[in-house]
Amino acid sequence: MSKSKEITFEIKCPGRKAPGIPALEKPVDVKVTFRQSGNSIHGNVECPHNTGGHGQRCKASHPPGIDKVGEGVECPYSLDIPWYSDQELVKPF
Repeated sequence: MSKSKEITFEIKCPGRKAPGIPALEKPVDVKVTFRQSGNSIHGNVECPHNTGGHGQRCKASHPPGIDKVGEGVECPYSLDIPWYSDQELVKPF
């Protein structure tokens, strides 16, 4: 049985109004973690402005308390890594 592996990055993020355009005057502390367990890889973004079914959007430019579902800017630190069963794994190069 393989051990779980984890790597965490602590960053300052200015949020996004549009790709490459900051939304916040003062960047917020964000923790980005990637975790491997067996054949699965999971990503997690701990940010007060992160939203979406997979944490894929930044709502820093939205009015307070509003989440524009289906709209918004993609979070540059969120990766939606698909899950594959052992039988579906592609062999590495």
